[in-house]
Amino acid sequence: MITNGEPADVDVHSPPIPALRHDTKKAVKEVGRSGILTYCINLDPRADQHVSRIFSECNYLVVDHVEQLPEKLPVLYAGLTR
Repeated sequence: MITNGEPADVDVHSPPIPALRHDTKKAVKEVGRSGILTYCINLDPRADQHVSRIFSECNYLVVDHVEQLPEKLPVLYAGLTR
């Protein structure tokens, strides 16, 4: 998943952000039980705190500047596919 910030829901108008974080964390856990690895690349420099709660401490990367994405992706891919 690559995201630009907080979780959002297209079928609900402006729900509380904590509810969306909870929903996202629940979805991550559900797919994890099915054997699917989730990893988040977030482009919001202020995302560390909420992303770590959703994806755990080791399953996310915050890229502070989108221009850094091309250099970060190959390193990330290599680390995930070992």
